[in-house]
Amino acid sequence: MASRTRILLFVVVLITLSWGVYECKYYYSYYADLKDRPWAYSRDENTPLLVGTWQGEFRDPDNVAKTIRLTIEPPVSDEERSRKAARRTRKRSSFSRTDKKWFGGEATVTSVRGKEEYSLSGHVRTEDGHQLGPVRFSTDDGIGPVRSNFNLHSASEGGTWQGDELTLTIGFTYTTKTGSSHWSSADPRYDKKATIHFSRIKP
Repeated sequence: MASRTRILLFVVVLITLSWGVYECKYYYSYYADLKDRPWAYSRDENTPLLVGTWQGEFRDPDNVAKTIRLTIEPPVSDEERSRKAARRTRKRSSFSRTDKKWFGGEATVTSVRGKEEYSLSGHVRTEDGHQLGPVRFSTDDGIGPVRSNFNLHSASEGGTWQGDELTLTIGFTYTTKTGSSHWSSADPRYDKKATIHFSRIKP
């Protein structure tokens, strides 16, 4: 009986230690992100963040009116943080990308030309996230852009975010009806950019 009691106690201690290690790893990662990524995480749910859903209007180089909605995702989701905290490995790893200024997400553009869907990735230039670096837009494996259309290419460095306002200056790439890209130095449309003022879409 005493032997069984010792075994049971040993198992309880192991479970308690494992849970303690998990909690330490999880919250160490979380509080590190609060410090290093204040534009993506806050303990106050009312604090405006760069992370979230944004919407704006613009006209492309063909003067076609378009609506863009983009979603910037948290660099590390709660599920990913929990999954990595539960790993039992001594292999050097990180709860997040090495680059603490990286962000990613998705964008959708709608117009009479159809629906354009993109993945996006970019960087903040400052620790508070108010100044942005270039933001690149891409389609899955380069497949699926709307044809005979000026599709999104990238946002220039110098975008800004403050509170519930986000501003990006976006350049385009023209996709022909065969799906190839086209550019002409003699046509000013191909160098045209659109400055888009986004408003936050609140849940």
